[in-house]
Amino acid sequence: MKKNFSYIEKISNYLDIATQGDEPVFIYGENIDNGSRISGLASNLIGTSTRIIQNVGNCELTHCGIGFGIMIDGGNAVLYVKQLDFVLLGLDQICNTYNYIRAYVDPKFWGSFTIVAIVCDQGYQGAQSSFNNPGDLSSLAGIPVYCLNSGVDIAKVIQSQLIKPGFRIICISQNNFKYIIPEVSTIYTDSDNGIFKYRDGGNVTIVSYNFSLNKAIELSEYLDLQGLGSDVFHVNFIPNLDMGAIIESTKKTQKLIIIDSSRGIIKFGDELLSSQEIRSLQPDALMLTRRGRNNSELQEVSENMVIDNLMVLRFVLGSTIE
Repeated sequence: MKKNFSYIEKISNYLDIATQGDEPVFIYGENIDNGSRISGLASNLIGTSTRIIQNVGNCELTHCGIGFGIMIDGGNAVLYVKQLDFVLLGLDQICNTYNYIRAYVDPKFWGSFTIVAIVCDQGYQGAQSSFNNPGDLSSLAGIPVYCLNSGVDIAKVIQSQLIKPGFRIICISQNNFKYIIPEVSTIYTDSDNGIFKYRDGGNVTIVSYNFSLNKAIELSEYLDLQGLGSDVFHVNFIPNLDMGAIIESTKKTQKLIIIDSSRGIIKFGDELLSSQEIRSLQPDALMLTRRGRNNSELQEVSENMVIDNLMVLRFVLGSTIE
């Protein structure tokens, strides 16, 4: 059996496994059963008596309405979307229809609706194929949005969330498609799969959002070489998430670094920094983020986020080393 899976192979495998049960699931999307099979994301899907695979046209507003309709009827729906940009076309359903459902439909009757969306974060795609703002969708609609970064969170999020009652969006990084997923383990995972802790150290707390875990791990390894240990967390975009584990880490280190590769102007890390618990600790804090983009960045440009390791080292040491 193959041991080393690429990021997209691992996700495709777990999407297949999570929908193989006895519970009926309706899986749909553009080119989901032909051509590229939505860029390989649906490469393992085969229809069965309980798993309906349906190719659909270009109408995300209707697709979202279908998903919510199936959900409130007690069924399970999974919509594959080739670009997160296209999810914007269904915002009326995602915000307003889901608000109505939450207000007036008893959750005990709900089935599940999950959107699995590819984020075009590989760069050089242009203005209409580069919406890298998953956290903004979470904020707009008050919904969980998961960004898959490692083999551990791929397995746990897909297995626990894909056909869980209610609605959520699971985002996938197109930039990571070709990379082999390293076998890493977690020290801690919360019950909502909102917080994953990957490394333990006493000098600095590093928190990653979006698809920044690799940057956080690389930074932690660099600091290790300088004799400095790091607590490393990855946090998904989940409203009202209990940040207790990160608060405890920050009490210990008194140094907090937030890394977020998304393009949103307002960050979930801002909420962490403004929380009463963090403000009472008064830690030194460093934000490594990108806030929006100027007009030139809407063209075909790189999406690679570069971190200045020496600047970070100065921050952790509280010095002006050369």
